[in-house]
Amino acid sequence: MKKIFTVLFLLGASLTTGLLQAQDIDRSFVFVDENGNELENGATVMRNQVEEFDEGVYMISSGLWVKKTSDATSDYLRVRYNITTIDNGSYQLCFPMNCTKQSSTGEYLTPAGGLTFNPQNLQSEWLLEDEGSCTVELKIEVMDKASGFPPTYNYVADGPSLTLKFVYSTQPDVVPGDVNGDGNINISDINMVIDYILNPRSEFAIADVNNDGNVNISDINAVIALILNS
Repeated sequence: MKKIFTVLFLLGASLTTGLLQAQDIDRSFVFVDENGNELENGATVMRNQVEEFDEGVYMISSGLWVKKTSDATSDYLRVRYNITTIDNGSYQLCFPMNCTKQSSTGEYLTPAGGLTFNPQNLQSEWLLEDEGSCTVELKIEVMDKASGFPPTYNYVADGPSLTLKFVYSTQPDVVPGDVNGDGNINISDINMVIDYILNPRSEFAIADVNNDGNVNISDINAVIALILNS
């Protein structure tokens, strides 16, 4: 009974936080998937499909796009991104026009500018070298353009954000968030993470959903995010 109460409390807290975030953001631009479906503010996007980027170089693409909305207050934006984990390789982001590539954790910014197309491909990918994961927090920042040349841009407001999680594993049956291995991600997986927290053991990797080396409430929230955005 305590487990169920804990899960319901966390779900409620997550939903409340999401509603508050939705009220505070500027929705001039939003993240969408490859099919044009808008992604909720605060969503977690999982990617594990490996492609060949160049000869001998492999990547996992984010599949993310950015769309300017009909009620946009500005024509300009940039993306602030925080690489929280990167086990190997580098994370590349080509947006809105220039490419940046980083191989270490930290917070970075793309140059500011306008969309060339609407929607526009974020061209975001993890260039991997081995098994592991790469987690990046992305946030749209709405900008305005000052007069003069070369142009300068001023920050206006925060737009939507999301967490992008790349995972590469040679274990084909491993599904991030499917802690109990039944092929589904649901409340049973939340209870399994809680069990790992209450009864720690060495084989904890499957319960470390956010891959930070620990099993704690952050992993419960990660599973909840996967359930809410599935």
